[in-house]
Amino acid sequence: MFLLLVFFICFILIVAPFIFIRLISSKSNEENGNYLLVIAHPDDECLFFSPILLSLHSNKYVLCLSNGYNHRLDELRRSCMQLGVKDFKIIDDQINLKDDQSVLWSSDTILGHVKQSIRQWNISTIISFDYYGVSGHKNHSSIYYALLNLPHMNQIHFLSLQSTPIYRKYLTLIELFRIYLKKESRSRRTFVLPVKYSLTPHKAMLEHRSQLIWFRYLYLLFSHYIWINDFVLVY
Repeated sequence: MFLLLVFFICFILIVAPFIFIRLISSKSNEENGNYLLVIAHPDDECLFFSPILLSLHSNKYVLCLSNGYNHRLDELRRSCMQLGVKDFKIIDDQINLKDDQSVLWSSDTILGHVKQSIRQWNISTIISFDYYGVSGHKNHSSIYYALLNLPHMNQIHFLSLQSTPIYRKYLTLIELFRIYLKKESRSRRTFVLPVKYSLTPHKAMLEHRSQLIWFRYLYLLFSHYIWINDFVLVY
């Protein structure tokens, strides 16, 4: 009986999303132009933003504001290749952009790098975290607060990834049902991982070999951010 219960739970949490995702498609309204994903650390792109990166048909670029350690640059490059990212850059600034979950980053420093990337890649839409940054990580939320101060140059839009309570974070099947039933609006956009890329986020994360601690594997199995991205159009 115990083994049957374990099997049932694993089916609901892991296998069922693979099946149910075939019944729904991304309800997003993709805008024309180039997209810039602004992240705090290498591996943020696949852990949190895989559904939107693999759903967009436009050119996608990644700006990573810290490198952790130098070897992570190559890990990020390989992950971006898996996710169809056209180009990326990684910043090494241990003074203003220190990799530390308790440190708020300088808004001016963030905006300087973002503006440079906008000009370099002719960006029309920026993607990043919301005020909570998924996990309460201050490096993540620093990006959101900095982007609120970005001058509205050339009609640039900002999509912020919506953080969810922990009781929803790991109930992927329920989240998929919610997406299936909800109505799309102009200010809220949802991206569901395309069926043909069902295992691509996992492949991308496996490129970050230095970060493959045991709980990352659990995250890849259970987190709904692997399957679903909910965004709010901030501007």
